[in-house]
Amino acid sequence: MQWKEEHAIGIPEIDNQHKTLLEFITAFEDAVEGKVHWNTVQPLVVRAREFVKFHFAVEESLMRILKYPQLVPHRAEHLYVLKQFSALEHRVLRKEQKAELLPLMSSWLLHHMTESDKPFGRYALDVSRALKAA
Repeated sequence: MQWKEEHAIGIPEIDNQHKTLLEFITAFEDAVEGKVHWNTVQPLVVRAREFVKFHFAVEESLMRILKYPQLVPHRAEHLYVLKQFSALEHRVLRKEQKAELLPLMSSWLLHHMTESDKPFGRYALDVSRALKAA
């Protein structure tokens, strides 16, 4: 999956992390298409989960600093995605689940980036402009 400017939220560090998330989706695409054995896929799921956890912590910290009014529901989305990752990780350990990886990763991450993070990006940029104007 390729990064597109429409994915950008306008916060360079968050956008760079989103690019890394898309690289994970590409790795899952390669795993599914290449018929890679599960013992290659499971560590990839773990690395993706850990990066997503880190990314969400960065986002939430920035939201707290900027007093983002939608922090609570945004954090609830983060918790949901992490719970889904954990469940997926356990399924991948138990049996072959590669076919599930790509649709789940794409829908969780792309939807979150384009639907939930964009409003935060606009809010952060507005706060930044207001601070510069003051």
